[in-house]
Amino acid sequence: MQIRLQTLDHQRRALAALTHVFHGVDIDRKSILEANPVFDPSDPQIIHNIHELQNGAVKDLASIPSSWRQRATDNTHILGVDTKMETGTGKTLVYTQFMYELNRLYGFTKFIILVPSTPIKEGTRSFITSDYARQYFDDIYEGRVNLRLDVLESQKRSKGRKMFPSAITDFVQTSRLTEGHISALLMTDKMLQSKATMGAIYDQTVLGMSCNPYEALRETRPIVIIDEPHRFRQENKAYQTIVNELQPQAIFRFGATFPEKDPKAKSKSTDYNNLVFNLGAVEAFNEQLVKGVAVQYPEDTGQKSTRLRLTNISKSKPKTANFENIDTKKTLTLHVGDSLAEASGDFSGITIEDIGKTENAAIKSGVTLSNGQILAARDTITAQVYSDTYQGVMMKRAIDNHFETEWENFQRHVKVKTLTLFFIDSITSYRGEGGPGHLRLRFEELLKDKLKQEIERHNQKSSDSAVRRQYVEYLQASLTNLQATNGGYFSNDNSSRDEDIKNEVDKILRDKQSLLSFTNPDGTPNTMRFIFSKWTLREGWDNPNVFQIVKLRSSGSEISKLQEVGRGLRLPIDVNGTRLFNEQFYLTYLVDYTEKSFADSLISEINNDVGTPNLSIIESIPEIAKNIGMTEDELAKKIQNSGFVDWKFNLLEDKENEFYKTFPEFAIGKVKSDKVLSKDEKVKVGIRKDRYYELKELWETVNAKCYLSLKNLTTKEIDKCLDDILIKDIYRGQKGRITQEKLTTGENGAITALSSTKGIFDVYDTLPYSEWLKQAHKQTYLPLDRIHAALVRYNATKKLHDFFFNKSTLNEFVTQFNDWMQKYFINKFSYTSIGGPLGKTALTDVNGKPLEHIVQGNIGIYRDQNAEVPEKFLYDAFVYDSHKEQENIRDSIMDEIVVYGKIPRRSIRIPLYFGGTTSPDFMYVLKTKDGKLSLNFIIETKDYNSMKEVSDIEELRFKSAQEFFNSIREDNQNIQITFSPQLKRDGIQEMLENILRTPQQNSQNNLDQ
Repeated sequence: MQIRLQTLDHQRRALAALTHVFHGVDIDRKSILEANPVFDPSDPQIIHNIHELQNGAVKDLASIPSSWRQRATDNTHILGVDTKMETGTGKTLVYTQFMYELNRLYGFTKFIILVPSTPIKEGTRSFITSDYARQYFDDIYEGRVNLRLDVLESQKRSKGRKMFPSAITDFVQTSRLTEGHISALLMTDKMLQSKATMGAIYDQTVLGMSCNPYEALRETRPIVIIDEPHRFRQENKAYQTIVNELQPQAIFRFGATFPEKDPKAKSKSTDYNNLVFNLGAVEAFNEQLVKGVAVQYPEDTGQKSTRLRLTNISKSKPKTANFENIDTKKTLTLHVGDSLAEASGDFSGITIEDIGKTENAAIKSGVTLSNGQILAARDTITAQVYSDTYQGVMMKRAIDNHFETEWENFQRHVKVKTLTLFFIDSITSYRGEGGPGHLRLRFEELLKDKLKQEIERHNQKSSDSAVRRQYVEYLQASLTNLQATNGGYFSNDNSSRDEDIKNEVDKILRDKQSLLSFTNPDGTPNTMRFIFSKWTLREGWDNPNVFQIVKLRSSGSEISKLQEVGRGLRLPIDVNGTRLFNEQFYLTYLVDYTEKSFADSLISEINNDVGTPNLSIIESIPEIAKNIGMTEDELAKKIQNSGFVDWKFNLLEDKENEFYKTFPEFAIGKVKSDKVLSKDEKVKVGIRKDRYYELKELWETVNAKCYLSLKNLTTKEIDKCLDDILIKDIYRGQKGRITQEKLTTGENGAITALSSTKGIFDVYDTLPYSEWLKQAHKQTYLPLDRIHAALVRYNATKKLHDFFFNKSTLNEFVTQFNDWMQKYFINKFSYTSIGGPLGKTALTDVNGKPLEHIVQGNIGIYRDQNAEVPEKFLYDAFVYDSHKEQENIRDSIMDEIVVYGKIPRRSIRIPLYFGGTTSPDFMYVLKTKDGKLSLNFIIETKDYNSMKEVSDIEELRFKSAQEFFNSIREDNQNIQITFSPQLKRDGIQEMLENILRTPQQNSQNNLDQ
């Protein structure tokens, strides 16, 4: 099989933008023959060309967002140009063809390609030297241009004369007189900075006088191409080495992600330098230039796992890291080499690899774990996701996902091979000493079971299908040799002498085509389709037929979410080598539940990857003029005279912020100033002091402290309660679910997520018996010895389930007890007031004086700006939570009302005998028409038509509140308080009239309806 390359429209546009940079530029071809032609990086024509590209003045090329039109002011002797292309859209093809185009159009021959890692280097080498790429470029350039790629590797020391690395010699000495020849030198950033290779003085000279690689490369006046620019920050040593040692004429950066100017700055800005082409994430996803993404994660809501927080580190010897168990508050001090298993067995295999300086640019000082995760102070890790049980659930789900997709792709008119990539935390878990590691053995065990199931399932289907028969044969071949189905690549594999490992690495890293085929060169089935790596492949490497990525354990990474999924975003290739377009494919990304927000983060990253939208001022004038009550001519003249725009109404450089401040109506896509508030800018509502003093007595009375009393239970009553609960067979098995969030395009073009459940799995984790008893006692206050005795009695008559003592059964036990308690104590509780100072309340300060304001959210989420605030309302704004509350505030107009208002949230918290609290909603102070009797009315509004619709628990809440206010009335003979629920059908006017007619009986009547 040979891949068939095609230049797609977005790739053509990228090439058009890049080559336009040199359009009409004076280029001097009189330099030495081994060097590139010379141009002036500050040539006004280059600057003009870049401005044309950024303003959208070049045919078929979109403009660049104004906030991204930056130009570096240092290193002006080097031309910098950026190309932004989303992962998976073919930037390697673009920058390879870019070298051909610069040679064809302008005569450039010397290019240095810099990449940040070995996998990226191998991927680039594999592409450029592949037969399919050579055939593709031969077809385009009719065989007249040949690109020679030299790859700089680390040099082995040898005795005798110290000779130049052959890759550099070949690159440097090739002359422009060799017609149609392009020289490209590929190396990693580490090799660029290698003192042993690049900093050495050799016993050989090139170009007549150079005996040092930096000097020799400098003489060629190269053009540098940087892949993955976010790994080459301008202040990093690698970038400085490019500038100072190579001194290229130009640096062209290609990537989906560019570095931030200052990672520590509150206001983030991206370090673009003459960005001329922008293919962002939104366009890539919406135009189906890459696969969509469906994020899955297993949920097990019944489980509580050990959570460790890194509190601080000590870099003085011996280095230590202090962790705190979030739940128990116990501290743990670990040294380099110590295992986190000291905190929980689920952390087995995870050790402290280093303390102090980290490889993560965003975490200068922290803890590096053996799985690659880097923790900063206050970071938290969760044990459960490291447990073998959880790993098994994830691997089983991954295998199920794989075969579901594999069968779909196998049935296509032209078959497509399906691959799954696993990221794991430990090499030894996959490759043990002298054989497969425990993770690989577990995976192959699960795979074996699934293969048998799939073979049986397909055999039961119609045997007339040739495709199904072929698939069964493929499954059977997989079952016959399980080890051949999977392979791994890890960073130390490059130095391995094991032939089997070398073959695995070659297939994964260098021979992309072999992974896309169902057959080996000898005609036998090629069943390898599961790839394992320890984050070594997280950047740069990709394979178009990866349809699933599985993060088996939480792995720290400073790269973006888009970079993470990028290993599988590229559109798939069928067995004929043809890339498949104009069809929606999905990459499944399976993560653990600690990363369940992955989809949200990815969506946010995609939707934020658009820059500041370019504003067409002249097109917006008619609508905005109409909205603000001006004529179009008046508004146009005002803008023209502002000095912020040119005669075509284009924003002038550095005038954008001033323009938006002066003309905020044009701030398209910018949030309004009143929509984002700082933590100290909460919207407030004023308290009318004169109104407060009229309900002061009521407010202080209902806010007085009280305690809840329950009738004591006898041992006989407790035992009967427990026996009644256990006889109901309360054992509950534990289940978890696989949740999937599939990215899709909304009506406005933004990326959103659709959530669904993909599967349910069993969880068999149990608690120690003593812990189960303690939890049962803690949540019910039943004596430990009585719970134990009841379990012994029950087990004597009916044996307890093997997994009885789990969290789900405990929850059922507590639920059954609460149900019993609600019914048994319905007439066996009371409230008693406690004397003492009232203190600060929701409406008053510690001295009992009314506050000036209260936060609006504490009394209502809605604020009616168009409604007149009633005179007798406690607050100076019309604030409410529901339509019924809005009616109450609007219709409370009786003369008998002295004052009324919403009760602030959680200010009157009535304790419930079965746990929790309840809070009423409205308070009224009333006077009879003759003024002889003062009444106080408390209301709780409910969204029911009648009490028959009310649940048992809700009715108990009402009755508890009724008992609470009755006790207040009994303890305070001088104040009359009546409580009543308000249903949908109850108008406030009618309720108030009823209270005034029958002040003592109304509430009980309302509860009985």
